[in-house]
Amino acid sequence: MSIRIEHITKTFGTFKALDEVSLTIPTNKLVALLGPSGSGKTTLLRIIAGLEIPDKGKGAIYFHDEDVVNRQVTDRQVGFVFQHYALFRHMTVLENIAFGLKVKPKIARPSKNEIKERVKELLKLIQLEGLSGRYPNQLSGGQRQRVALARALAVEPKVLLLDEPFGALDAQVRLELRRWLRLLHEEINVTSVFVTHDQEEALEVADVVVVLNEGRIEQIGTPEDVFHRPETEFVMNFIGQVNQFHGRIEQGRGVFGKLIVEADTDGNDKADARLFVRPHEIRVSAEPAGNSEIPVTVLHIHEAGPRVRLELQDDQSYILQVDMPHEDFKMTNIKTNDRAYISLLKSRIFFVDD
Repeated sequence: MSIRIEHITKTFGTFKALDEVSLTIPTNKLVALLGPSGSGKTTLLRIIAGLEIPDKGKGAIYFHDEDVVNRQVTDRQVGFVFQHYALFRHMTVLENIAFGLKVKPKIARPSKNEIKERVKELLKLIQLEGLSGRYPNQLSGGQRQRVALARALAVEPKVLLLDEPFGALDAQVRLELRRWLRLLHEEINVTSVFVTHDQEEALEVADVVVVLNEGRIEQIGTPEDVFHRPETEFVMNFIGQVNQFHGRIEQGRGVFGKLIVEADTDGNDKADARLFVRPHEIRVSAEPAGNSEIPVTVLHIHEAGPRVRLELQDDQSYILQVDMPHEDFKMTNIKTNDRAYISLLKSRIFFVDD
């Protein structure tokens, strides 16, 4: 089922949580709502679910071309998974998963055998077949979140909504569940929307990433799009780490010290400009190979991890971060406090006019 959101606005007192948000979520895609705290992502998810109502007379929400903006939560056929599980402590795993089926109206309620089979299928799906008789306090955090997800899927929702589903878990468990959710979604093929402030999580799991900031959508695209082809300065800064170079526009070109960048300046000659480049898009050498390298001082070298992280300072006192493979770093023979030289991969520079 596709979801189409048109011109949704939501205010709380004087605070505008969402400002004319429009968005189409394709059928059976896994979509991440990504943004900092206060960006409006959770409010948007709750409006899709029916847990919040948009400002009166403002916008519409369509589930497969049917406007549901005035429908109650129970009539929208959505499954909702909360950050803190919201499992019933006095119920076993089996009872928690079966709950949504058992409380259906009698005319729509499956038989006891059908409920039993459905729960059995879901226990296999979440890989907890042997734990059906346990209570929530006898499970790990990751296992509890799987049960919460199975409970949401038990009623066969048309839309699955997840509010920071891994936010309460430690880093290693989050990593494992991210992979599991991706594989699960490929198996169940339900239109799914999840909220996260974790950029890695969104980029790894989602088919489509929606970046929000201050109640507005900054960019919609694939993980590759928002990381490699950011459309706004906010997206460039928010998605992954980034270095900035400050300079001026002179004679239709961006001038950043010795670095000259051709760019569409729209005639803003003499305007301030900033150049953005990611840590892995910078090359470092011990000696200059030409006239365009930028001299820096090596402040710190972090060799733990899959790549070497260098902390550098240029002559304008700006701190720069550089990532490079261990093999490439060893070939530079660079040490802390050394003078070094950096060059940028110009084809990957993101340019912004002030």
